[in-house]
Amino acid sequence: MPSSNPPIPQPLDALRAVADEVDRRVGPQPLAGLRHWLDGRPAPGSVDFPAAELAEGVGVEALMRTAAAQWGGSPHANAALAWKTYCYWTVAPAVLGYIADRRVPVMDAANTVFTVAEGAPVFSVRQVRPRFLALPHDACAGHPDVEVAANEGELLDRLRAYVFEGHLGPVLDAFLARARVGRRTMLGSLASGLAYAVASIAQAVPEPDEVIAKTLLNLFDVGHLVDFATDEEGRLVYRRRTCCLALTIEGGRTCSTCCVRTDLP
Repeated sequence: MPSSNPPIPQPLDALRAVADEVDRRVGPQPLAGLRHWLDGRPAPGSVDFPAAELAEGVGVEALMRTAAAQWGGSPHANAALAWKTYCYWTVAPAVLGYIADRRVPVMDAANTVFTVAEGAPVFSVRQVRPRFLALPHDACAGHPDVEVAANEGELLDRLRAYVFEGHLGPVLDAFLARARVGRRTMLGSLASGLAYAVASIAQAVPEPDEVIAKTLLNLFDVGHLVDFATDEEGRLVYRRRTCCLALTIEGGRTCSTCCVRTDLP
């Protein structure tokens, strides 16, 4: 006799649905580096950088060389830009999962691989194996790949433990040991990456952008490194308080949120 219990949904379902809505509303760019992972497809022609190795210092110089090939900056600028890119694609899945349904993919160093490819998307990230954090009421709470947190406070604490203490913190230390660039500058890219992810992804859900941004920026102790607010349409706008060093490369390019732009009113 068939069971009357409905099947447990797959943990990625909610993330994929919100990512599809972001594609429709904002465009593919904010989550392009997640699509192969979300859709279960391999990233073609890519070079893998396992986060566990980067956290031990292995491969950091090679990752910086990819930045040099991409942007052609000085060694410290290449380190800053490589970190900025790496940092964004590490936090983007966590932000997507938090916004989607408080269903957060576990992206500690042991479970994350960053890839660089010749074609688009150049940069992408994936889990080694499916692991997620969720709340007790989540429809996926009984899934074997899901760890249940007692409440949202615990979920956020574990998110930080996995993503920062268990991943970005050690990788950051490995970068800083090999490049003459300040920790504040590097953490500014963590702040801007979180803000950009929220500004892009939160457009797909009714939850207030500014509340999500404040929660996540404070969780990672980088809220003081960006100024943020919402515009007249309720969308998040922000400005860095540190420079990612893109302006030091040939052509003097600056980001739209750069703290040293001279073309702003």
